[in-house]
Amino acid sequence: MKLSGQCLCGAVRFTIDGWVSPIQACHAQRCRRATGALFAPEIAVQLQGFQWDGDLTCIASYDAPLLHEPPAYRRNFCRRCGSPLPVELEGMMILHAGVLDDTSALHIFRHAFTGQKSDLMDLPPDTPQFEGQPPVPDPSQILR
Repeated sequence: MKLSGQCLCGAVRFTIDGWVSPIQACHAQRCRRATGALFAPEIAVQLQGFQWDGDLTCIASYDAPLLHEPPAYRRNFCRRCGSPLPVELEGMMILHAGVLDDTSALHIFRHAFTGQKSDLMDLPPDTPQFEGQPPVPDPSQILR
């Protein structure tokens, strides 16, 4: 799949050419605070298909302390506009769907950390839900 995205001010851009996961809607309190939204629409992409473009000096990182166990909680953002940017975690690039230029080919395939979801959220009963950390998905089951 070929996709592109950018921060709000356009200083940092990126392209993706390869495997792209469907969206995991993460309802963890940390993810909600990091995005300022009711859930974080997380997507994973392969490193080899990801390419940065634009002013890479605008990329800043925040490393939060671990709560219980690895992996670390790292977030990248644009120094100019504050938009969330893709971050490398565990051999993948993780990004939020809102920074993509076109999301028409994507869908939400599950909801994670629903035990921490906002009371404002009503979750669809036909999408898998996990109260905590969901299992690592089998890529053959989620590829489109």
